Amino acid sequence: MHVQVTLALQPMFKRSVTFEKRDDTDFASQAAMWGGLYEFGDMAWLPRQGKVIYRKDDRVPVSTKGNGLNDYLGFRSNPTLALITARATEEHLEEDGSDIARCLAARAPSVLFELQAYGFTNDGSFFTGWPVVGFQNRIQASGTCISSPEDGLLSSCTWDPRIRSPFFYNSGFSVALSKEPAFIAEMQKLRDLKPRAFCGLDAKLGVLLRYVRASSAYLGKSEDSIDFDVTYYRSYTEGEPRANSDVVDEIEQLALRKYGAVPHWGKNRNFVFDGVIAKYPKAAEFLKVKARYDPDGIFSSEWSDQVLGIKGSPNIVEKGCAIEGLCVCSKDSHCAPEKGYFCRPGTVFSEARVCSTRAAFGDESDDLLEEQ
Repeated sequence: MHVQVTLALQPMFKRSVTFEKRDDTDFASQAAMWGGLYEFGDMAWLPRQGKVIYRKDDRVPVSTKGNGLNDYLGFRSNPTLALITARATEEHLEEDGSDIARCLAARAPSVLFELQAYGFTNDGSFFTGWPVVGFQNRIQASGTCISSPEDGLLSSCTWDPRIRSPFFYNSGFSVALSKEPAFIAEMQKLRDLKPRAFCGLDAKLGVLLRYVRASSAYLGKSEDSIDFDVTYYRSYTEGEPRANSDVVDEIEQLALRKYGAVPHWGKNRNFVFDGVIAKYPKAAEFLKVKARYDPDGIFSSEWSDQVLGIKGSPNIVEKGCAIEGLCVCSKDSHCAPEKGYFCRPGTVFSEARVCSTRAAFGDESDDLLEEQ
């Protein structure tokens, strides 16, 4: 049995990049068309701040002046002591801090990144202003940490397992472009009801929106879609609740259950994969090809069989399962009642079931955090 793969090359080109921050009042309508305006455009929503960072990013001729570089701040080498201190501060805010303290701390990252032009320079060394123009390889590839010199751990990559550096978790899902305005409007409604609860997302530079074309691939997107990357803090301690975790859980269930979103295959927790294979119109064709090329299941596992709907379910229903994202709660024991987290309906999407500190009856909406 032979597999043929065809690769296509294209001439080298340059890109012109500009970042622009605006209010999120027209966020839903802008998101619906932004991907059609710029070939490499994306958006980052800072929900608590009510801002959107728009990326204007298009290819330009190689004759265009500029030798810009994308050296993303988060992918650079940093002093190890600073990384450890940041992790300790984050853990303290998560475990013992108030919403007000978390919201105040959440403002710093976006301000720092904006002041440093998100890591972009016009010539590889200095930033002199937008747009930044550079060759595709210098704009697309980002971060110099992996090539930084070894210095006995005086400096480190953020992801270095040898140190306790800042920790985050990333969930991802795709919503069809046609359904995106309504979905974003509901996220904004949830934000307006509970603004402080969204500070944890602002602290991780918000919700990233990327555009994905429809594909004829068996497990490709059946419609043009927007990928939503939601990044937040998550403790290494098993069963430890996250502050305001109900917000992210409600957003995910809103996307998956009401708007037919499909999860990112590598950025998610168990519960989002339950029944997901039924959302792909060509899933049966994919399974036929899989059986043909791997009849003995050499490249399969218990997990892949569950996700693909072949055998079993990815859900694990047990005490505390919803805290870990192993299930959607249906009773309090799936959360952490001993720590004040109970299974409750969603605030905007009432069909959602989330682990919340809200009282069983009634819910006082969060007032706006006064500007300091």
